[in-house]
Amino acid sequence: MTLDWMKLRKLIQSDRVKTSLLPLILATYVTGCCASQPDAPCRNTQSQTKRSKPRPSKPILEVRGGHHLEKLHPELARRARLLYERAQAEGIILRFISGYRRYRVRQTKPGRSKASWHNFGAAFDVLLHKRKGMKDSLSHLSEDQASWDRVGQIAKELNLIWGKPWGEAEIFHFEWHPGHPEALRAPALKRLLKVTGPQAEQYEKAWDLFDDSKS
Repeated sequence: MTLDWMKLRKLIQSDRVKTSLLPLILATYVTGCCASQPDAPCRNTQSQTKRSKPRPSKPILEVRGGHHLEKLHPELARRARLLYERAQAEGIILRFISGYRRYRVRQTKPGRSKASWHNFGAAFDVLLHKRKGMKDSLSHLSEDQASWDRVGQIAKELNLIWGKPWGEAEIFHFEWHPGHPEALRAPALKRLLKVTGPQAEQYEKAWDLFDDSKS
């Protein structure tokens, strides 16, 4: 249907049209416009909806350890929940065990990381739910390796950084901070603390520095 405004105007002005029928007439014509005009605003709205980011189906409280996600960057929390749900769909049950952690100055050797991305709400840790803790997980790592590798692959597809390449003890760790290096050495940390305060007390302000175009 092609929208003909002259015909519509005459129809509305006609004595034969009752006021109660006007909404139905307008809806019919607008629907025809959307169907026949690809550039119509209503068509654009529909196409934008289709391109929206995938949404997790489970609320945080229905995720094992989901309270650890509450102080994370909202985009990281979304990806963390998608990781959880996609792993669960393949029979891999996860549990979140850590999220945001308060910043404390590290005494480290020169050139080493001086802080954690946990301190800026940009990292989380998980376990396979069947394991009691990190120590138990590491002692069963050989038999759980296939599950961890799959979790790591899903994380990669979600553009998360997995800690496994840094050593077995970091297999639980995932990060998201686009536009910033993985290690928070002195120069990178200084840039973040400049906007968050010397104790990262306003750590959420670091999120304004993230470059979503690189995620």
